[in-house]
Amino acid sequence: MQNAENTTTFKPFDELVCSDNFMFAKVMEDPKLCKQVLETLLDIKIEKLSYPEGEKTIQVAPDAKAVRLDVHTADTHRDFDIEIQTTLYTELRQRSRYYQDMMDVDYLRKGHTYSELKENFVIFICLEDLFGQGLPIYTFENICNEDNTVKLEDKTYKVFYNCSKWKDVTQQQKSELLKFFLTDEGDTDLCSKLKKKEQRVKMTERARKEYMDYCILADSLKEQGKQQGIAIGEKRGRSEAKLEAARNMLMKNKFLQEDIADCTGLSLETVQKLAEQLKTEPVLQ
Repeated sequence: MQNAENTTTFKPFDELVCSDNFMFAKVMEDPKLCKQVLETLLDIKIEKLSYPEGEKTIQVAPDAKAVRLDVHTADTHRDFDIEIQTTLYTELRQRSRYYQDMMDVDYLRKGHTYSELKENFVIFICLEDLFGQGLPIYTFENICNEDNTVKLEDKTYKVFYNCSKWKDVTQQQKSELLKFFLTDEGDTDLCSKLKKKEQRVKMTERARKEYMDYCILADSLKEQGKQQGIAIGEKRGRSEAKLEAARNMLMKNKFLQEDIADCTGLSLETVQKLAEQLKTEPVLQ
């Protein structure tokens, strides 16, 4: 899968669990399982769920920044994005805002009106505590600062789960589900179903091939950054080469900032600063 010069390390296919992005998307492709997971996490009832889409890309315009959602699905009245997060990037808060905006724009451009906008849930299942306050669940909706009893009622919700605090969740079904995402073990019927789905995925050659393609794509993104860096580095040095490679990838508007950071070896903060600088530069005619 990888050549000797490639330092990227991917978990072997047979060792994947539900907290790995690829396996999470494959398991959540099952509408019944996805429905049960959402009902358990959000304490809601879902009558019928649309077919879940893994790794769904939304780009509302050629010059707009694209987003890639781990799992996107919807019912009649609600829109869901479910993200599994093993690494706590500092900008997850801002990413949740952009994901929500893009989902709404994607819905509106299909001919719907503002009044038809669905309830919009962006869910981050984190293995650790993003906010550092020791809570197992952080739910956000827009409220009035002057009177917290007044809600904006714009139908948008952002929910962050801290799986490391699964023991602090009083509802057993939810507690065991968070435990399952953290440890790949859980003592409920839903957890057993998720585990069996994992095992079935690992038994299919198609999924194994898809995982190889998934890894090759990640390697390809990294290699593009390397090649751009090498070409420019011959003239300007390694540091400038990395910045120039990141700049070129940002201008193409096809790569997530996390992927650019991985490809070039720059920190995510450096890539974010470079992206902000590009926004202020005049467009050459």
